[in-house]
Amino acid sequence: MPVGPPAGAAADALSPVVAEVVERAGLVLDDLDVRPAGRRQVVRVVVDTPDVPAVDDGPAAGVDLDAVAAISRDVSAAVDAHEESAGAVLGEYTLEVTTPGTDRPLTGPRHWRRAWLRKVAVTLADGSSVTGRVGAVAGDAVTLVVEKGALREIPLDQVTRAGVEVEFKPAPEAEVEALRADRVEKEQQ
Repeated sequence: MPVGPPAGAAADALSPVVAEVVERAGLVLDDLDVRPAGRRQVVRVVVDTPDVPAVDDGPAAGVDLDAVAAISRDVSAAVDAHEESAGAVLGEYTLEVTTPGTDRPLTGPRHWRRAWLRKVAVTLADGSSVTGRVGAVAGDAVTLVVEKGALREIPLDQVTRAGVEVEFKPAPEAEVEALRADRVEKEQQ
């Protein structure tokens, strides 16, 4: 039987502690999850950079491994200190600090902005699906370049599922230029 409060309550208690450490390191807390694993709890912290690629940039880079190692040490120390002052909320735990992988769903505007120029598969509320390359995120919609270079604006509230597709070659230059021109136009409005 796991020791400590329910996983949701433990995550709620740890969230401000972990968020402070992550923000101090100049990163974004993308997710915090606490789950039982036998007699221990697994605390999973997902961090990302706040950087959003500029119009002339390529796709966003992630957090480097040295930064993940450093934040892991800092989060561990902060959680241990919190455990001592709060009277062992977690008990024994294992800490996992990671970055979002390509399998992370695109659920909010920040995720879409970070996916600039990446190829994505999108399922819409009407059940249809679309594959395209991510362009500008303006207001509550994202622009994708889809078949034959056509631009399609998709309201984010119509997206039920979206994820990055892994590519092994650079994006076609015509698609990149169309998305850059569209983004410049939207940013000037």
